[in-house]
Amino acid sequence: MTGSSLRVYDLSAARPDRWFEEVLDQSNDFKKACELIGRSTLGLALVAGARILSLTANPHSEDLTTVEFSIGQDPTVRQVPLSEFRETIGQFLLTPLQSWNLPDNPDVEALQAHIGGRYMLEASLFEVEPLELRHDLGLSEIALQFNELRHVLALEDFRDVLDERVRSELGLDRQDDNAIDLAVVDQAEDANAHGNWGATVALLNPWLSPISMLLRTGEAESLSEDVHGRLSVSLDLLGTAYANMGELDAANEVLRLGIQWAGESGKAGGLFLALGRASVAGEKHGEAIGLLRRAIRLGAEERDALPLLAQSLSAREQSLAAIVCNERARELGANAAELEALGAELQARLGEAWPRFQAWMSDPE
Repeated sequence: MTGSSLRVYDLSAARPDRWFEEVLDQSNDFKKACELIGRSTLGLALVAGARILSLTANPHSEDLTTVEFSIGQDPTVRQVPLSEFRETIGQFLLTPLQSWNLPDNPDVEALQAHIGGRYMLEASLFEVEPLELRHDLGLSEIALQFNELRHVLALEDFRDVLDERVRSELGLDRQDDNAIDLAVVDQAEDANAHGNWGATVALLNPWLSPISMLLRTGEAESLSEDVHGRLSVSLDLLGTAYANMGELDAANEVLRLGIQWAGESGKAGGLFLALGRASVAGEKHGEAIGLLRRAIRLGAEERDALPLLAQSLSAREQSLAAIVCNERARELGANAAELEALGAELQARLGEAWPRFQAWMSDPE
């Protein structure tokens, strides 16, 4: 948001950092409960205002584990299976929350109330770090950091992302792999093919924070290989779009996230190539060399990677290695015009050393 009415508030004092860790440090009972019903379930139960009186664990079946508790303003004590306990917590935490108006000079409590106290607690539990609140013309945005990536979300989107995480952690309304709308990735592929970078960003940027959060959950490991692959492709497309728009920092963040999703799969080579291309465009040639070599090792097309590698090696004064890559790219049918210009520059730089090297390579004895 822009304009003279923009107000920006630092959230460092409003964040309840490490609140859950402090609770666990103060009580062995909570540590034991954490072991029995899970860290997220216990943390979210506390956020919801649940008071756990007893736990009866069954080592053979979670469904037979029971929880005795009361919750909120209701003093009634209930004893229910663990699954029903999680559903009850979810009902409390997923109830729409009223947004309090933001005064001109808000204190910590006013900032927390405007964002939502329970959301601030959930963010800390899920290792999401709200950094700033930006307010302009009645609209609020949250700048946050998660998984070493920085995001800016509308306040409503911030809440929606955390609500989805709550559903995931409590096993509520869990969706299977087929529920992921892979058609959006197909649309983004078509947009990139036509150079419509803005369309790709509009299609895929809303996925960025949820994908980043999902990576840190156990649920990410249960997704099928096809879904992992398509999510990697979506991040490749988004990072490439950002790079072509000149937003190289955003491109680097997105592509590095894609690499984490891809692991050592066949998709990783293409992502390392895209990240290397963005580094070349940003003239980070030392970084690009390592990325492009990794891309080739992971199966990226040498015809695409070698011209970029030659360019970065040349920029780092590694002329012989650069011209070898340049010539190999020519043999593989890479863009001749670009290769000729760089090749001429490298030959002039090397002088007689290049023909001597060629002669030695043809007859090393």
